[in-house]
Amino acid sequence: MWSRCVRIALLCSALGVLVALSGCGASAPRVDFEAERRATSAYAVGPGDVLEVRAWKNEALSHRVTVRPDGFITIPLVGDIMASGRTVMGIAEEIANQAARFYHEKPVVSVEVAELHSYRVYVMGEVSRPGEFTPRAQITVLQALALAGGFTRFADPDEVVIVRRDAHGERRIPFVFEDVVGQGDLRGDLPLQTNDTVVVP
Repeated sequence: MWSRCVRIALLCSALGVLVALSGCGASAPRVDFEAERRATSAYAVGPGDVLEVRAWKNEALSHRVTVRPDGFITIPLVGDIMASGRTVMGIAEEIANQAARFYHEKPVVSVEVAELHSYRVYVMGEVSRPGEFTPRAQITVLQALALAGGFTRFADPDEVVIVRRDAHGERRIPFVFEDVVGQGDLRGDLPLQTNDTVVVP
């Protein structure tokens, strides 16, 4: 019930942004797209995701585990590790550090996302099929727009924004359609984080 309320609140907030943007003709702020891409290219694991944990020459630590609703995974010998909200590299490093207590040498551990279940993005506004989408891999803005059926004839492609809520608060990142599609500059076609909302005025 709480999760449903949170999703509804996110959609309502995005609609509020849409209304505000429709009456605003101000130019989009400059964005360091390379920095944004680096920050979002590493997927943050969430509850329900299935992780493949592999330890080199160590079958005891090698397991496929599901992230529990409380965000933890359980690894033999190591115990519970917080996985939700972290990258696979961060999870692998903690498993290796914790397991080092039981071995003469620190084990070499890798973690991959085997199944993606917590990832969801929203596309709102002037698209053919607005709503929530749960792809099985991280997608970019263009891919999200394609999932939503593309623009309607009333859309303003030059005013598309990504609404993102993270540790820095709520941000609005412009998607410069002409640069990405017209000029082929894919730096602005950013990977979307879970719960990002693409707003099309």
